[in-house]
Amino acid sequence: MDFELSREDRLFLESVKSFAERVIAPRWVDLDEGKWPIEEAAARLGEAGLLGIPLSSKYGGQDGTFLQAALAVEELAYADPSLAVPVYVLLETAWPYMVQRYGREEAKEEVLPEVARGRAFVGIGSTEPQGGSDVASVVTKAVKEGDLWKLYGEKNMVTGVATILNLPYGGGVVAITRTGRVEDKHRGITTFLALLKRRGRVTPGFTHRDWDEIGRHGLPTGYLTLEGLPVEEVFMLGELNGGFKVAMEGFNLARTVIGAASVGAARWLLDRGLEWIRQRVVFGRPIASYQAVSFRFAELYARLQAAQLAVYKAAWVADRFYRGDSAFTVQDVATAGAVAKLLAVPLAVEVALEVMKWFGGASYFKETNVARALLGVLSYYVGAEGAENIMKLIIARNVVGREFV
Repeated sequence: MDFELSREDRLFLESVKSFAERVIAPRWVDLDEGKWPIEEAAARLGEAGLLGIPLSSKYGGQDGTFLQAALAVEELAYADPSLAVPVYVLLETAWPYMVQRYGREEAKEEVLPEVARGRAFVGIGSTEPQGGSDVASVVTKAVKEGDLWKLYGEKNMVTGVATILNLPYGGGVVAITRTGRVEDKHRGITTFLALLKRRGRVTPGFTHRDWDEIGRHGLPTGYLTLEGLPVEEVFMLGELNGGFKVAMEGFNLARTVIGAASVGAARWLLDRGLEWIRQRVVFGRPIASYQAVSFRFAELYARLQAAQLAVYKAAWVADRFYRGDSAFTVQDVATAGAVAKLLAVPLAVEVALEVMKWFGGASYFKETNVARALLGVLSYYVGAEGAENIMKLIIARNVVGREFV
């Protein structure tokens, strides 16, 4: 087993670090405070080639790997532990790739280069008011009316709708809809790239409102009501009633890169904690000299190393599968992605809480910024892209066997 990055990956990582240190790190608090628009950050990300990393150069991408995407998101999360920037990038890693894999050529040629340039955003419209993890039970309908599909229903916790409306091209969401009977469950699901704004013009047929979130303020999340939103046939992803696998593959990839974002934020938190425990003196000694602190640091450091390796392995598995290695299956990608998220996300929350205890009362002040990172990683801890028990269910079904679980 080779734990060393290739020369290409090392050079790529150094370029991302340099970009993150120069462009993102000095302004991440401004972003979280609403003083630096995410659209401006997106333009810089596009210039740096960090949007759509695994996309083909035919569509404006970098012909990169999912391992490179994970490395990039980890570094961006270290630079912005509130997670607005890394979440933007991870979403533009997973869902545009599903457009490339399952979309029609006309749709790919139009939208994906705009995503790669930071002029368009492609998110995911999955969660509905009645729940999020049971994707096979969505009730949002897609109805064929003449040459168009019309979408009717409600999607909750949709990231980036306001961003879409502010970007030059616009973009949309990978909308998971029902085109079959309710009792058909996953066999009646179709996915569309539903453009809310196209070529600078807002599409009629939807309303939205943003939630007032407790953290990660730089990237909005809202409620989307589809009121007959028109979608051309060319923007169907995959086959009619065959969209469930499209959605599941997208979530598999997103979970892997979510793990990378969580590792990056946890690294930033642990580094801030290390600085603090070395300099904070209590009873005449640095608090790092007390084993209650130093042993806890050692434990978290070791677990972070393990989580980081799990993320890299998940990205490696995805690269092998999507590059045609027959030794790997889509179930392998799903299992590895679930492991990455299951290990990394709760650990990031645990690191944040422990570091806050080391800082004591100072951690409750905005000026220390530690709480911003906690609030960022909490978004994935409480369920985005699948709650913790869903990760356990995926792993159990794929390893123990669906017939036993």
